[in-house]
Amino acid sequence: MVEKEFFSIKEVADMLELKPYILRYWEKEFSILRPKRNRVGRRYYTKKDIDIVRMIKNILYEQGYTIAGGKKRIIQIIEGPEQLSLPLKNRNKFLRELKEELKKISHILR
Repeated sequence: MVEKEFFSIKEVADMLELKPYILRYWEKEFSILRPKRNRVGRRYYTKKDIDIVRMIKNILYEQGYTIAGGKKRIIQIIEGPEQLSLPLKNRNKFLRELKEELKKISHILR
């Protein structure tokens, strides 16, 4: 069985239970979603594009974000969690305690 490499907008819309106009709208709103186009301008979605559409659908429909909130959420997902920042005076104490805990865990695992 040969797996398809590209899918039409209709196939993706049917697969994800969306209307094609929703996909076209999301392309305008979410810069992360950029399906390829052929010479005549028809959209062809890769599996990665379909995963992005699934993520957008989940954020908007399941998690209840607005379009603006969804854009921010996607940026958070792409950029990852913020770095842990600790006050400088407590940082060394925290790092020592963390090191000791890791040593204990390492000893238990041996």
